[in-house]
Amino acid sequence: MENSSPLIIKRSSEFLSLKQSGKRFWPTKWLLLNFQKNTVGQLRFGVTASRKTGNAVTRNKLKRWSREYLRALLQAGNSFEADINLIFKPMEPNFYKGLPYEEFVKALDRGLEVVRKKL
Repeated sequence: MENSSPLIIKRSSEFLSLKQSGKRFWPTKWLLLNFQKNTVGQLRFGVTASRKTGNAVTRNKLKRWSREYLRALLQAGNSFEADINLIFKPMEPNFYKGLPYEEFVKALDRGLEVVRKKL
């Protein structure tokens, strides 16, 4: 498998073990990163966006942005050997609807820099 696309965490048990044994970092008030080093040797990620974050269109936009960001990060040559879960916290109505992509990227940049240091 080529290394330009991140693997996706899908199993509930993997999300739970990441929550229990992983580290946490809040790059912003609306985003929480759960992360831990993995043995796969490649980035694996998951996205958690509950129904309280917005309607299906908004939740899918957040997931799409996350995949796009991580794909671009890996194509730029940045390698991670970690499992990361991006958790979007419930905010006031329409917060995520009005969230600009640039602010989203800034938050993830800040978060992944800390993840890299702590691994």
